[in-house]
Amino acid sequence: MGRLGLLLALAFAVLGTVPATQPARASSGPPVVYFSATGHHLAEPFLSFWRGHGGLRIFGYPISEAHEREGMLVQYFERARMEAPRTCAAVTDCPVQLTRVGALLSAERREPAFAPLVLDPSPPDTPLRRYFPETGHTLAYGFLRYWLRNGALTVFGYPISEEFREIDPETGYTFTVQYFERARFEWHPEALGTLWEVQLGRLGAALATRDGVDTAPVPRQHGVPDYDPSLFPRAFRLPVLMYHDVGEPAGRYRIPLWRLEQQLDWLFAKGYVTVSLEQAYEALLADGPLPERAVVITFDDGSRSQLAAARALATRNMTATFFVVPGRSALGPAELRELRSMGHEIGSHSMTHRMMTRLADRDVHWEAEASRRVLQEWLGEPIRFFAYPGGDWNGRVAVIVSTTGYQGGLAAWGGARWTRERRWAEPRIEIGGTISLDRFAWYVERF
Repeated sequence: MGRLGLLLALAFAVLGTVPATQPARASSGPPVVYFSATGHHLAEPFLSFWRGHGGLRIFGYPISEAHEREGMLVQYFERARMEAPRTCAAVTDCPVQLTRVGALLSAERREPAFAPLVLDPSPPDTPLRRYFPETGHTLAYGFLRYWLRNGALTVFGYPISEEFREIDPETGYTFTVQYFERARFEWHPEALGTLWEVQLGRLGAALATRDGVDTAPVPRQHGVPDYDPSLFPRAFRLPVLMYHDVGEPAGRYRIPLWRLEQQLDWLFAKGYVTVSLEQAYEALLADGPLPERAVVITFDDGSRSQLAAARALATRNMTATFFVVPGRSALGPAELRELRSMGHEIGSHSMTHRMMTRLADRDVHWEAEASRRVLQEWLGEPIRFFAYPGGDWNGRVAVIVSTTGYQGGLAAWGGARWTRERRWAEPRIEIGGTISLDRFAWYVERF
């Protein structure tokens, strides 16, 4: 195969272009899958609910088969138990709900953290703290951000305790935790700003033990495939907002801080939740959770003025991704560590910001690989995502970037429709510094 043929083959693999002779896969995916890790099946109606509300990271593996219990069809997972009417076996469009495992397992707890707070009148909600009169408990800061990003009431229910310190019975380690009707949150500060900053207790497994459920592996049913996210279609609308410099005077690539704050306050008032690119790609590629009104905020180039934006975001319990050019950005190791301490995500914007379609293959590779390596040395953690300088990319450039250790790449324009086929050039929406708030709202909700 010649050089052109090799690049075309790689482009098919990386960009998802399917040759016309390849048969199309069924749009709905298989009705039942198998998990070799625990030796159990997952079928409808629980399969769709599991995939649609967070998959492995939220619920964990199935640890039992679906079976009847107390007049319901139930199935146990590491971190949850699902319930449906017993007539729903193998039926897709059936109501599924989550057992209140947190409430059941903490029913006898009498520590002060579980005592309801009586606040009358109820304090107003803020970006950093909410009070729930339904249970008399508050939810704040990182736990609030996680709750909003990963399912909120539908998945976790209301908080039924305040934050407190507890020894994990499985590991023996002490964590800051909070109990919810259907979950227990554990805070892991060493993973700040990642998907694992908050982790969920294995309450489903604890309930299975209490209920005497048989969790032994079972043989795979004939013809049932191993679970793989690629077996199922996944695409969604996700506005990814692209900013640059912050300050005066306003221009295409500079937004006044007051106008940025106005936009952030509009997002909060409309119920939007900022998510990281790590979570967005997990949702796209691995059936991870994505809130209904999710938005990603990104900043390109690494100007020092972006620190003011980062602080404005942090006061609103919001986070962003900052794409840095280590060979020329004003944000160095100390500033990037400050951004990380606020929970923001760092990505690469190349080493020197050259237009990559004009470069030879080896220079494209160097721009992507060297910037990732330098940023990882500065921060001591993985750099997962790449944004093309000036939005300048083509199939050749995307193929090369895909070989340099990233998980995905972002273009500069293209709307808000995310698909797996565009993994190495997902779209963003440019937010100029002079647009009105009405125009901003149109970009977020309709573009």
